[in-house]
Amino acid sequence: MNEFFADAYNSGDVNRLNMLSESNAKIVRYDGTIVSGVELINEEHLNLLNFGGKMTSVNKYCVELENIALLRADWKIETKNDKSEDIVIEGSSSEIVRKQSDGTWLYIVDNPCGAG
Repeated sequence: MNEFFADAYNSGDVNRLNMLSESNAKIVRYDGTIVSGVELINEEHLNLLNFGGKMTSVNKYCVELENIALLRADWKIETKNDKSEDIVIEGSSSEIVRKQSDGTWLYIVDNPCGAG
């Protein structure tokens, strides 16, 4: 999932990011508030895409139980600031995904800064 998320980010296509989450998924914002629902998830993904640059994400572990899995990843966005200087934004995430009837997995909880 983390690799798919980075690929979707790097495409710059918000719809590709949105397609990785269930419609009622929850995203934990940097300040700890939680958003849910198609419109707010789309807004969060658009805000993320505003960073630009390239994302990489390395899965650290995946614990699967039936149709649910807990993930942890280290991610990095290499981009430029307002002065065109190179910057790196990085963090460690924790996510919960659910296996769908077609065999794909979708995020149900995404905490981009939830694992330190």
